[in-house]
Amino acid sequence: MLLLGYLAKVQGLKGEFLLYPTTDSPERIGECSELVLATQDLDLSVCEPSSGNKHVTVRNFRWHKGRPCIAFDQIPDRTAAELCKGWALWTPNAVTELEEGESFRHDWVGCKVFVDNAVVGEVIGLEPSPGGYDMVRLKDLRPGRQGVRNVPYIKAWFALNLPNHRIDLNPPPGLLDLD
Repeated sequence: MLLLGYLAKVQGLKGEFLLYPTTDSPERIGECSELVLATQDLDLSVCEPSSGNKHVTVRNFRWHKGRPCIAFDQIPDRTAAELCKGWALWTPNAVTELEEGESFRHDWVGCKVFVDNAVVGEVIGLEPSPGGYDMVRLKDLRPGRQGVRNVPYIKAWFALNLPNHRIDLNPPPGLLDLD
């Protein structure tokens, strides 16, 4: 399943939520026919939805002060909405169409990262940042190194070959050595 965002806070009395999106096009959420709400601790990209999850349909989608605001048919009011605050919003990959050059975040996980044909890391995830771009989280695989490095996703720095689980990185000098 594909993570679309988190229900950040309840907005108003009609069961609406301000959404913290993890997708570049949150306005397309209203087009999704299958949506699932799950507690934030469940990672539906690696496990199946359980009975504690909620299958929902979008009642309303709008923008509120520059942020996406969403309401679901199954959550009629603020009282019901308070119980789902902080939950994650998911959709099956199969119902999501990608445009040319787009990829799912989970397609990156496990890819080896190379700098000048030398392995420097392995992608363990992509996370949105407050700056509006994604951070590529790398497990450091260089000899004598350990830990995780966060590299901002700047398109000019990355050459993706996701079918072969390979990413070539051309970072500025010293970026991977910041601790």
